[in-house]
Amino acid sequence: MYSTEKNYLKKYDIRLVIISRGRHQSISENTLELLPEWVDLVVPEEQKEDYQSVCNNPVTTYDGNKIKGLGMTRNFVLDTFEENTVIMFDDDLMFFYSLTGELSRRIEDKGEILQTIINTAVMSQDLGVSMFGFSQKDIRMFNATEPFILNTWTGGVIGVNGRRFRFRDDAFKVDVDFALQCLLVDRITFVDNRFTFAQRRDNNKGGSSEFRTEDTMQESVISLRRKWGSAIKIKEGAYKDNMSTTINVPRKQAIVYD
Repeated sequence: MYSTEKNYLKKYDIRLVIISRGRHQSISENTLELLPEWVDLVVPEEQKEDYQSVCNNPVTTYDGNKIKGLGMTRNFVLDTFEENTVIMFDDDLMFFYSLTGELSRRIEDKGEILQTIINTAVMSQDLGVSMFGFSQKDIRMFNATEPFILNTWTGGVIGVNGRRFRFRDDAFKVDVDFALQCLLVDRITFVDNRFTFAQRRDNNKGGSSEFRTEDTMQESVISLRRKWGSAIKIKEGAYKDNMSTTINVPRKQAIVYD
């Protein structure tokens, strides 16, 4: 099953990886419902048996005592898998939506989900960008005149082409820092605004939340602001360990002509 999609993944040198930690009890109801069981799962070595008890996915492990936080885990994935393009999925994705019709449409067919992901990945390869992903906005905010965004960050699903950049060693907002590195050098990222994954957010137990404390988050915020200045804006969210982040990197081409 999914032989066509597998052939395209091989042709375009793409690897799909689900990153998880401490969520074996919930992952089968979330991301595993959206992707086939041959997609790789990356978990701490000490939790391997827990995950194998709930899924048949191939499992790659790391030393959870040495690799802590999302940044180190993402770098482990980039170092471990040889494909030029690696797409990393959070373990708490619930639904996948297409926003291009008169009404948004929830996509449940795994083959269609795979084909959409591969299509976006191939477009990003053609653009020569290092980072790509999908919309993170509320589906009610979709603007059909902006099908693609070229100067923002993305989370939940992170696609990386090549190994030009590394994720910062942190448990907080590493994807934002990575996007800003890409924008500084590549000048653009690629976000396919036509599609979005709905996911459980930072109040979800397990994952990177294991390493977030009020002190470490504050240190991360200070570090990010010192590094990126006015290019990053961080605002407290609904939960104490949840902060919303936007980046301020205007496109030079955004000129209005009379």
